[in-house]
Amino acid sequence: MPSIFISMEVVDGMYELTEKLRKLAEEVAEELGYEIYKLTFGKGRRRAVLTVAIDKEDGYISISDCENFSRAFEKKLDETEIISSSYNLVIESPGAERELRKPGDFMRFTGKSVKIVLKEPLENRSVLVGQLINANEDLVTIIEADSNRTFEVEYRMIKKANLRLER
Repeated sequence: MPSIFISMEVVDGMYELTEKLRKLAEEVAEELGYEIYKLTFGKGRRRAVLTVAIDKEDGYISISDCENFSRAFEKKLDETEIISSSYNLVIESPGAERELRKPGDFMRFTGKSVKIVLKEPLENRSVLVGQLINANEDLVTIIEADSNRTFEVEYRMIKKANLRLER
């Protein structure tokens, strides 16, 4: 099962509700060939907001993908009546500068430009920006853009990593 980020406001019953929503979203995503990248549910200005970011292993998420998932997920939400009050449903992609969270993310985006924030400095650097040239289950290899030096970084050393739009 892919890792998934869930955030929510802590109020009575919100955790249980969000877990039900996550499970339903995962079912719909699996049926359509997607995975859930992130799911948040909380209060908006006028009504609750359920935001779901979907992803797929074999490419990028298109507007059509978001529409397809939205229709199927909204139908399931209406059938199950999990949310009893009015809400806004937002379906989105992880974005162009998405966070890389697991080894599979790094492997998938080998060759792309990345920014890696380290937990502790490596050769006097706390941030590495460059091209991701290799990734496996234990570490990533990046060629730093400024120095053209190669760094190997174990996942346990990474505080945060994101794709970067090539500038």
